[in-house]
Formats: sequence, structure tokens, C-alpha cells
Amino acid sequence: MANITNPLAVAFANNQVRPTADLMSQLYYTAKSIVNYWNANSMSSIIPNTTDVIVDGAATDGRQILTGIAATAIITEAMAVITHYEASTNAVLNQIKQVEVNGGGRF
Repeated sequence: MANITNPLAVAFANNQVRPTADLMSQLYYTAKSIVNYWNANSMSSIIPNTTDVIVDGAATDGRQILTGIAATAIITEAMAVITHYEASTNAVLNQIKQVEVNGGGRF
């Protein structure tokens, strides 16, 4: 197997590929954390999947209004990320872990 020593390839690997793998790892571990919290604290009974607005100050500070539907959609997407990463005996997660340097969750 030949080594790839082209400076452009090395720079691309270090400046783009590895940081992207870091972000992908962070996405997975953050998704795991939020879904675990959601389930452990029965958040679906506190934040129903409705158009009810979560009054978090968004109306006064310029952020988008957050509804129960929107919050639940984020949890659903987090679950989809977990499913994808863990499919085929963690195939995606294992590939990312081979490349990432600074993975881990946000919380």
C-alpha cells in the first residue's frame, strides 16, 4: 500500500476530513445524551408533540419560536442519527472513530 504524501491531500485530511469526523462524532454522542435525557425524564409528557409554544424567551430575544412539535422533531432526528450510526454493528460510528480526534458530546 502506497502512502499518500501529497501536501494538498495531507492538508485536506488534517484541516477538513478530521474536523468533520470530530463534528460527526460530537453529533452522535450529543444525540445519545439528549435522547437518554428525553427518555429518562419522560420529556414527551412535559413537552407534548403539539403546536403549544415553549416560552423560553425567544419571543423577546429574536430567536425562532419553539413549539412542542419542533422540539419533538429534533428528538426524532437525534434518534435517526443514532440508528444510522449504530446500524450493522456500529459500522458508521466505528469508521468515524477511526478518523476523529476530538469527538465526544456537547453535554
